[in-house]
Amino acid sequence: MRFLTRSEIRPFFEGKSVAIVGSGPGVLDNEPGLVDSHDVVVRVNNFKLMPPVTGQRTDVHYSFYGNSIRKTQEELIASGVRLCMCKCPNSQPIESEWHRVNDKMVGVDFRYIYALRSPWWFCDTYVPTDEEFLEGFELLGRHIPTTGFAAILEILRHEPAFVYLTGFDFFESKVHNVDEAWKPGRADDPINHVPAAELGWLRENAAHFPITADKRLSCLLAREVAA
Repeated sequence: MRFLTRSEIRPFFEGKSVAIVGSGPGVLDNEPGLVDSHDVVVRVNNFKLMPPVTGQRTDVHYSFYGNSIRKTQEELIASGVRLCMCKCPNSQPIESEWHRVNDKMVGVDFRYIYALRSPWWFCDTYVPTDEEFLEGFELLGRHIPTTGFAAILEILRHEPAFVYLTGFDFFESKVHNVDEAWKPGRADDPINHVPAAELGWLRENAAHFPITADKRLSCLLAREVAA
């Protein structure tokens, strides 16, 4: 395996049709065969396969690869993964006194991920630089993007011909991993996720990209526009 740069992964997506599959229940609304019909299928974190509506292929796995990620090498290889994409750099890109005081340094110092997984990587793997990671952080007013939104931002940078988003509702359903309860992080965390801001960005910018969405996300975007 090789650790790849942003420019090196560009050919995986440039000019391709890409399905980005999030963890929300909207993934269950797909027509059989739709997800797998794309040139590239990207799945996030602890994705679940429930064929035929979720499809079965996984070409790219995008994750923060922290302790809560349960996917094994064997599972990902069996799913067809040929590229892993890391959300976080192998560094501490953010300084936060709150995280020091509350002994939550894993929220800003991501080197532990790479120390724990040093023997785990099994295929070509993209690791962002500090600057690349901080693009999404600054975009959201210095809040860390959710993994799904980070995946969307990264893949759009590589100019795919077409992107289909499914399984994204920005946690309005309070569900992730298709059918599991989602718990938001601590409300006093100054850099905690802001899913509403992510939804707002997508609403404002989707028209500038070749994006379509599943039924639930399409309805959510339309409702936000009406609001």
